[in-house]
Amino acid sequence: PDGHRFAELEGVSVAILAEEPLLLAEDARAPEFNQFTVEMCRAAGFTPTVYEGTVESIRAAADLVAQGRCLYCVPSSCIAALPGTIWRPLTEPASCYPWSVLWRSADDSGHVRAVVSCAQAMSKRLGWLTVAVQAAQ
Repeated sequence: PDGHRFAELEGVSVAILAEEPLLLAEDARAPEFNQFTVEMCRAAGFTPTVYEGTVESIRAAADLVAQGRCLYCVPSSCIAALPGTIWRPLTEPASCYPWSVLWRSADDSGHVRAVVSCAQAMSKRLGWLTVAVQAAQ
């Protein structure tokens, strides 16, 4: 929220998060993302102080953040979905969350082909994957 010590920064060093309570998702909903967040903090030299309690939606998380109760690490794609909050990229180290695209192997619809084709093109252009990727046939 406005007035927070991070609000005027262009980016936030992960190490500074050691002084802030971090909200994690419900483990049943996002165990990989929670693990990613905790490991990112440990790589910066600390174990995060976890906010007690969880929420079931990004909107509920935004409410807690807007109230000043905690911080929440989210992908940049969530920026527009969080009214009353300010998003800053994490730096030192920059974090890269491994995203995946899954689809039913028998689904050959135009929509699936379009999403997979776009993901493959972005991966190639941005150098996301260094291993062979199984293409949709």
